[in-house]
Amino acid sequence: MNLDKLLETGDRCIHKEPPPCTAQCPIHLEVIDFLSEIEKGNFQNAYKLMEKKMPFHKIIGRICDHPCEAPCERSKAGGSIRISDLEKAVLEYGGYKPKKVWPLPKNKGKVAIVGGGLSGLTAAVDLDKKGYIVTIFEKTNRLGGRLWDFVGNSLTEALLNQELKAVVDKKIAIHLENNVDQNKLTQLLTEYDAVYLGTSKWEEPIKYHPITFQVGDFSLFVGGQLVSQTDSVIFSASSGRRAAISIERYLSKVSLTDSRDREGVFETPLQFDISSKEPLSPIAKSTAIYSQEEAMEEAKRCVKCQCRKCIEGCVHLRKFDISPDAYIRQINHNERIILGTHYANKMINSCAECGLCKEACFLDISMNDVIHETRESMVERGKMPITAHDFALKDMAFSNSSRFSLVRKQPSKEESKDLFYYPLISFSDYVKGLYKGTGNTEYLFYPGCQLPASYPDDIKSIYEYLVGHVNGDVGIYLGCCGAPADWAGQQGLMSENIEAIKKVWVDLERPTFILACSSCMRIFKKYLPEIKVASLWDIYVREGLPNKDHIKIPQTLSVHDACGTRENSDLHESVRKIASKLGYGIKELEYTKEKTKCCGYGGLVYYANREQSDAFVHERIGESENDLLVYCAMCKDLFVSGGKRTYHLLDLIYPKDDGDAATRKMPTLSERHQNRSRVKQILLKEIWREEPIEDIMEDNLTLIIPEEVKKNIEDRYILMEDIQAVLKNAEAKNERFCNPETHEYLAKLRRDSVTFWVKYQKDEKNYLIKSIYSHRMEIVEEDGNSGEQK
Repeated sequence: MNLDKLLETGDRCIHKEPPPCTAQCPIHLEVIDFLSEIEKGNFQNAYKLMEKKMPFHKIIGRICDHPCEAPCERSKAGGSIRISDLEKAVLEYGGYKPKKVWPLPKNKGKVAIVGGGLSGLTAAVDLDKKGYIVTIFEKTNRLGGRLWDFVGNSLTEALLNQELKAVVDKKIAIHLENNVDQNKLTQLLTEYDAVYLGTSKWEEPIKYHPITFQVGDFSLFVGGQLVSQTDSVIFSASSGRRAAISIERYLSKVSLTDSRDREGVFETPLQFDISSKEPLSPIAKSTAIYSQEEAMEEAKRCVKCQCRKCIEGCVHLRKFDISPDAYIRQINHNERIILGTHYANKMINSCAECGLCKEACFLDISMNDVIHETRESMVERGKMPITAHDFALKDMAFSNSSRFSLVRKQPSKEESKDLFYYPLISFSDYVKGLYKGTGNTEYLFYPGCQLPASYPDDIKSIYEYLVGHVNGDVGIYLGCCGAPADWAGQQGLMSENIEAIKKVWVDLERPTFILACSSCMRIFKKYLPEIKVASLWDIYVREGLPNKDHIKIPQTLSVHDACGTRENSDLHESVRKIASKLGYGIKELEYTKEKTKCCGYGGLVYYANREQSDAFVHERIGESENDLLVYCAMCKDLFVSGGKRTYHLLDLIYPKDDGDAATRKMPTLSERHQNRSRVKQILLKEIWREEPIEDIMEDNLTLIIPEEVKKNIEDRYILMEDIQAVLKNAEAKNERFCNPETHEYLAKLRRDSVTFWVKYQKDEKNYLIKSIYSHRMEIVEEDGNSGEQK
């Protein structure tokens, strides 16, 4: 993993970029933090922020020309925040007695300050704090320059004298009524290590560096109105501070220009959308200065400008309270640790990899891609926790095993000739399709693994529909596309799976795959672009629906688009057309189509972090009062498990009379395996008229399992066949512990990398399961006599 490239991606994130008010403030007061403290009534904390950033804050806070207010985003929705008035309020209510600061030894060099106005005083005080011997030359008989022009209601003469006295008390040498002309300036340049020229006017034009304010290569630096060319108080103060930084660097013999591109005013790259904010007018003052309550209300109007588009839409980023730039720094840190941290590993495996973040980001930063590459790196370096995706990968292996996997060409005309009789051949589209068969597989129906697990009874109906409506022979291919391996970062396993699919495709002379699963669509687009694909739902729109006039109660539904189809606008429209043809109205969700959210299954979050998965589910189902309509089996199952009435498109196309389809709960993990096997059995027996080689998995032992134990079984991803195997091993080999008082048995069995423990009671026919537990720690038994491991 290229960590340097990773960090470059993080640097592009503008989440932490300053808002326009701070960027346009020459001294960069942290306005959001400042207003947040006021909003909470913490005026002293707000005061400290002013004190930290603002030179002579007791003066400037009262007379600042506030260039921060014009670019305020709130101006588009009610009016700019009155930052200037809030600064006055903070000075009124937040002042405190500062701690005594011991001055640094004055041994760094000598600096002359020409001009005792605001810019000169700022440079003088800053350099004095840094340990320089500072001397001020002022042509009038008092310090302050233009500050005296502001004496009035906000700035009193007493306060101005008090602040200027503080400069005198610093023991800075001050020469009043001391005019400096060109000759005197030349003399000062020889007597002092550096000179700051901060007068309002000068005898001749001066050329200076726009960033450092240095004149040529000389030890002369300029500021104030010579630089700002305005009467702005805050710009004068800023120029004095920036010149002081340059003088410090100059005398320290370090670069004067490094990392200074954002000093003073700059254009922030932050983009903020205020369109969703309600307009709020500024709070009116009841007196000359806001009361504390008025100030708090005015501060509340601040919209806290930050780019949070990706965070607003992503429950994962909000759950971990992290922005993309911080996330990437955490990944970088995690990659440099031998085994990574538990917190970071869990966070990385809790992303749904749905792609909404990139869709929301105007810079196209994709945390999906970043996290996917990170997972691949973790697997490659042996840092991926085994527990994160173990069950999902075993489930994938099951789907590609002989218990489910199947490849068949369309039944030939010869094999189907007994069906070609009247009236069947006249009224059955399926039989007509068989009769038109050519023996060349032009299409291959690939339902994926989750659709057969959730809708086993519909796969045969779908296949028969395709044979009867698609122009060309249609074969079938049962298996898993490899999405679990892809999400888990298992590229070796993914490559094997892709090669297996390619082989089937080539062997059948490159047919078009008909896909019904959104995850399969994503995988084929990513890994198999050479294979032409068609959507089952698009075919329904083009060829017509198999059933008609079966809608029971017309209603309005909200479509949840599967995140794997984010870029498939044609599919989005097909789904809505099908619903419309069936008589349903559609009310779109806020996050829909290309901006859709994840159901909580994507990225294998369901297995890696069930709590995070539940958060995805509950946020999504809370976004509409309408019943939901989905076309992904896992979306349907998870939403229903969260208590939301949800229809799968198949519920509408192939309605059943076995209860309310919108509340039908998801099959258990064991039932999903059984359903897949049953689909294979049905197809072989009823379509190809073959006797299956393998029987459907049967539960040989009769188990009685209380509801609370069933929940634990699902939560720990334990299959019924695991429990059966433990019990059969315990009974056959007598490998079990017995509690004679309760007549309970405790048995264990290690299967692959997991050890299962089952506590049970039994009678002649039944096994009552009391509790079950699983772990990946291997327990090694030792022979009591020989000391050898068993």
